[in-house]
Amino acid sequence: MQYHNSSSANITSNSLGNQIASTVMGLCFALGIPGNIMTVFFILRHCKKDNFSLHLMLNLAASDILLLMTVPLWIYNLLNGWTLGSAFCKVLFTVGFIGVNSSVFTVTLMSVQRYVVVLHRDQWAKLGRKGERTLLLCVWVLACVLSIQNVLTADTMKKESKLKCSRLTRSVEERLAILVLEFLLVFVVPFSIIVLCYCRLHTKVLKSVFGRKLRLTKLMTRIVVIFLIFSCPINLLYPVEIVSLSLKTFNPHVSENLHKFYLSCINAASGLIYINSCVNPLLYAFAFKKLFEGT
Repeated sequence: MQYHNSSSANITSNSLGNQIASTVMGLCFALGIPGNIMTVFFILRHCKKDNFSLHLMLNLAASDILLLMTVPLWIYNLLNGWTLGSAFCKVLFTVGFIGVNSSVFTVTLMSVQRYVVVLHRDQWAKLGRKGERTLLLCVWVLACVLSIQNVLTADTMKKESKLKCSRLTRSVEERLAILVLEFLLVFVVPFSIIVLCYCRLHTKVLKSVFGRKLRLTKLMTRIVVIFLIFSCPINLLYPVEIVSLSLKTFNPHVSENLHKFYLSCINAASGLIYINSCVNPLLYAFAFKKLFEGT
């Protein structure tokens, strides 16, 4: 999340926006944490150990919990400013981004797994349990690696006479490089893989999938579609900020307008990510009977 200096005339509206955002985030925390914990408990207690689809859902629930755990601190930052120091600010951003990134890569792996299991089941079987565990480990390692940059960029800054926890960069070029990297690796590449897998599935699924396998495929498709719906807005703001930064020297007026648009939308778009973390347990609750029939 980016912060910028605002005029005193905007302080009231910004405060109201912060209060609304804090209320929504608080509801997400209150509903999402218990829902995802129940999901983890239920899957650990009842799921088949060799059912990798359920392990992916467990991984997604764990990612949602990790992300939602940061919500109280974000609310505190929005309403009261940041008094917990620079180091803890870096931890907050890093943990939050790990949660988001692991969700993205889990959903991507979920799409690949559905495609291979449905249409090339023998190929997936060759992985074995060790191979599946390695894939899950890779999800978390990649999520952590892409979140490390927050250790360097997250810090406290002065806004409206208060310290705020934010991401800061030393130059436009550095900010632009981070945005492009995140946009490509956390949206463009995963989104392309997801769309490709489900386009292929859509053309062959009716001929290749029946009964229980079709039901689980539909459930996982819903999870992926809902994830894309809630995550697309914030990711589509990346090109807006990238263009804004690119035009800063050549066309400052257009650059400033694009940056204002980005800032006006980023909090709402970020909130959708937290809402998505509350939706998955509802999907599981309506479909647990079908889930544990297995594939």
